[in-house]
Amino acid sequence: MSEDNKNDNLFKRVQNFIFTNYKQIIISLVILLILFIGFQTYNYFKIQDIKNSSISFFDIIQDNQNDLSNLEKLIEDDNIFSILSTLKLIQKNNENKNFSYSNELYKELLVSSNLDNLYKSSIAANASYTMINASYEEKTNNYLNDISNYINNISDELDGYFSIKKELEYLLIVSEIDLNKSDYNNSSRALNKYNEIFNSSLVSDSIKERVKKIHEFQLYK
Repeated sequence: MSEDNKNDNLFKRVQNFIFTNYKQIIISLVILLILFIGFQTYNYFKIQDIKNSSISFFDIIQDNQNDLSNLEKLIEDDNIFSILSTLKLIQKNNENKNFSYSNELYKELLVSSNLDNLYKSSIAANASYTMINASYEEKTNNYLNDISNYINNISDELDGYFSIKKELEYLLIVSEIDLNKSDYNNSSRALNKYNEIFNSSLVSDSIKERVKKIHEFQLYK
């Protein structure tokens, strides 16, 4: 068969396929067009929402640093500025020692936001240190379960957070001992965690040094 005949046969097959299935092809093209238009429309309004949120966010924090209550309205927007608004509110409430409200904001942020491991770990670590400090300032063990959950949210896959996570695990145990007025020397959990940290080649020297100072203070206080 000549090359021309082959091309003619191929063209006829394609033509017959289109003629036989033209309705399905048209419907498919229409559906694709609708999906494309819908996607573009969604992106347009999403971008507009982000622009409006960004304007509102910067207006609020520039107008009155002492009153950031309007940021609460932006938390529901489900975009980067809702996360920034939450973090700004947490910062302000921590400065005012309103730790109970900060704790609720930390929990909402970690549960509701679609954060990648790095940002989630960073926020969880910040929440853990903050609420351990709050536990001592308020002399309460009400935050300990939440702190444990925050520590669990720190990714084991991030090498940079391994040392931080181990330190926080140790600090949580020490906090429980202090707040419950227990004896550090008789706590196998505390001593085992200290040995785990001190004997680990993965834990940084600076973390080991901090943990060692706390360990010695607890032993001889």
